[in-house]
Amino acid sequence: MKLGVISDIHGNLPALEACWALLEEERVDRTVCLGDLVQFGPYPGEVVDFIMEKDIDTVQGNCDRAVGRGRSQTGDRFELGWWGDLARDFLSWTSDELGSERLRYLRKLPMELRFEDMGKSILCVHGLPGDITGELPGHESRGVADHLLESSRCDVLMAGHTHEMTLISRPGGLLLNPGSVGGGTLPGKATLMILGSDDEGSMSVSWHRVPWDTARYRKRYEKEGLPETFLKCVLLGRDPRGKWHTDLISWRQKWAEHS
Repeated sequence: MKLGVISDIHGNLPALEACWALLEEERVDRTVCLGDLVQFGPYPGEVVDFIMEKDIDTVQGNCDRAVGRGRSQTGDRFELGWWGDLARDFLSWTSDELGSERLRYLRKLPMELRFEDMGKSILCVHGLPGDITGELPGHESRGVADHLLESSRCDVLMAGHTHEMTLISRPGGLLLNPGSVGGGTLPGKATLMILGSDDEGSMSVSWHRVPWDTARYRKRYEKEGLPETFLKCVLLGRDPRGKWHTDLISWRQKWAEHS
């Protein structure tokens, strides 16, 4: 058995298509998405259409909820206040691009997805159970991780939102984050996760770093006249809320050179 896991596509159709091609190549039996189909990228409508056409089981992300409910903010916390202002304008543009059918689809997405696979009870959410903008604990917060697994009554808790590839192994199970398809985790690359099991029932977890057509993305982004800040985030590997997911100085130097 193979389970593909994607999250945080953020309107990035070229990356989504590249990830889907890899999942087909890996012959996964099922794919789930942990939300945030839209916001920060220039292909919101096409991404929603892709997810609908492929009938991918998807939970609602905070950006999906904000757009679907006509809100002016997503609940994200930005390290720089003026980035939040840019994001509000972007959210308005995204909503205008979607149309009533797609907005209805986003509005009706479930907050969680629970199923049995590979002999495990698996719970999929965007942030945390009951908290759409929550974040998985750090590796040092063992007690919090144990509590989450116990209170959620699952063996595997999968969450997105932070764009950080995460594996926390505890006696009670696993806490996992696939990273982000849409960008901001690695420069010009998407990330996804595949869960597998062998004949003895042992579970394996792997992450894949997937190159995608950045030139195509840039062309569409600039054509729409969207904020350059979030384009730089996708291309240079910075979270659109401002956080860096690496300590590599070279990434930050490239950011400074493009400022």
